[in-house]
Amino acid sequence: MNRLRNMRLQVRSIPYRMGDTVECPICENHYKAFMPFRYRKNAYCPSCKSLERHRYAYLTLRDRLGFYDAPLKKVLHFAPDTCLSMTVKGNQYIDYLTADNMTSFTNSITDKPDCVMSIDDIQFEKNTFDVVIAIGVLVMVPEDTKAMREVYRVLKPGGYAIFHDPINYKQAYSLSDTSLTKEEKLGLYHGHDQRWYYGVDYADRLQAQGFEVEDDTYAQQIDNKRYGISPNEKIYIARK
Repeated sequence: MNRLRNMRLQVRSIPYRMGDTVECPICENHYKAFMPFRYRKNAYCPSCKSLERHRYAYLTLRDRLGFYDAPLKKVLHFAPDTCLSMTVKGNQYIDYLTADNMTSFTNSITDKPDCVMSIDDIQFEKNTFDVVIAIGVLVMVPEDTKAMREVYRVLKPGGYAIFHDPINYKQAYSLSDTSLTKEEKLGLYHGHDQRWYYGVDYADRLQAQGFEVEDDTYAQQIDNKRYGISPNEKIYIARK
């Protein structure tokens, strides 16, 4: 089934491969445009399965944080994205573990994890990891602040977490799934089953759990059009 799905994907991707307008920094392939994904155009790399958030996270990890270089670091990656996992596996400076609470996986973009666990109940001792990666994870958790506290707990002093979730920067405060009607959810979530609709208080919510959060303007300093990334994209680097 997966082989047939991948064959169909490669056939559909042929028109997108006829050009050099955009480039995936992860797999280094060039395209006329990235393929659509759900309701978004120019989003999906058919070669490494990256989306906009993955390409931006990769550039942030590689160029801002020196993630792939010495020293040795212990890393926990929630909802392991296929495209990012492949850049880590085999790296001599990264002791890598993956985790997810799902029993079925979106194999169009994610891998089966090493550990089945929820980010709001991490089964490791405190001060275990140098880096935690959680891209598109908090938005799915009923008690997201509990998850933030768990990430803070398992990070070593001086360690950092990488967070990325959909955020409406025109909205002052974050809303939970339980505070919305069915009609409001459909209007806000594009039919997706996320639990949170985040506003500009996202960083404040992380800081309230003890993190020091860096402001991110890196997307405006890179060739964001080339990489299919919005200039308003933000990665939240939260340090313990």
